[in-house]
Amino acid sequence: MRKEDLLKYIGSVNDRYIEELYNSDAPAASKSPNKNGWRTLAASLAVIVVGSAAMFFGLGKSETGVADIGEYIKFLPMASNTVVMLDVNPSIRLEINDRNVVVEAEAENSDAEKITADINVVGKKYDEAVKVTVKALQKNGYITELKNSVLVTVLDGEQDRADSVRKTVVNTIVKIDKGVDYDISILSQTMTGDKDYRELAESNHVTTGKILLVEKVCKLNSDFTVEKLVKNNIQTINQLLVYTGLPEQLERIGEAAGVVPEKYRSKLQLNELSGDELVNFTCALSDFYTKLTQYYSEKDVVNQIGYVLNITQGKNASGETLWGIIAESRNHDIGSQGAVFSGADSKVTDWYDQNDIYKVNKFVNGIIEKAA
Repeated sequence: MRKEDLLKYIGSVNDRYIEELYNSDAPAASKSPNKNGWRTLAASLAVIVVGSAAMFFGLGKSETGVADIGEYIKFLPMASNTVVMLDVNPSIRLEINDRNVVVEAEAENSDAEKITADINVVGKKYDEAVKVTVKALQKNGYITELKNSVLVTVLDGEQDRADSVRKTVVNTIVKIDKGVDYDISILSQTMTGDKDYRELAESNHVTTGKILLVEKVCKLNSDFTVEKLVKNNIQTINQLLVYTGLPEQLERIGEAAGVVPEKYRSKLQLNELSGDELVNFTCALSDFYTKLTQYYSEKDVVNQIGYVLNITQGKNASGETLWGIIAESRNHDIGSQGAVFSGADSKVTDWYDQNDIYKVNKFVNGIIEKAA
């Protein structure tokens, strides 16, 4: 361990443990204030630091760690740990010791590996590490004006500490909001154990926090299944929650972008869609908004500046749910754009610009049964 690394991590070890180690009944060489004594202390501290990261296996707090240096063996109390999980599509775990220092940053999927490879947060206070990580997610296009959702999950055996860390993390991200010209929509929750979620999390390459969120959504709406919903990113899940409502013990700060405007929600029969249809509609609508960014800025698309949106829902003769969407431009140079898709489509299947927008009107007029 380099001297600067040792000094950086000393802050993560309780002072009394250091004192006990140095003044304990060890061989004389380890007590003398010479190089050998400091090597012993440094090696022991390294064991504590590494152990603090490695011992977090079942969320329990390890009673002791073992430092074995030559003929000298010392049993040392280990620091307690907390985990902060950040899910967007990248899923990242930050493991934290009882001095609020990050001891490990773990990527749960390939997208997350791109982020963790570009940042260095080990040794930083967890709020600073969260700030660095979220900014990297923004820089790499995982959090944008249209994709503005992030899930924060704090895992700790003590509920009070989990709540405290969650609030700090959320407040840290809110402050990042003020540095950009859009709001981040933050979903946040806590958990005191994650043993039951690990297998599913590992098989889907996400955090156990995302599995917990998905299970909450499925309990709220039996039409959804964990296996299908977990494959969607946090933006889509956050958008779904705008229509279904938030589960208990889940908080949201900031609105999810790319949803149906509130004035349409009462007339569209979203509550009558199956789980799969609602997911498909949510994804296709997001695809529609993304295509609109070819004509307008992301900020204008989100705030519906420069166009008027019209959404028609209905069914054809076979009972299939159909959608027709038109963005009627207020700028004749840009013209209007539109799309059609069915309840089985998760992307826009037919896109029309100003030259053939009439086809969308024809489609809408051909819908046999329209939503009231």
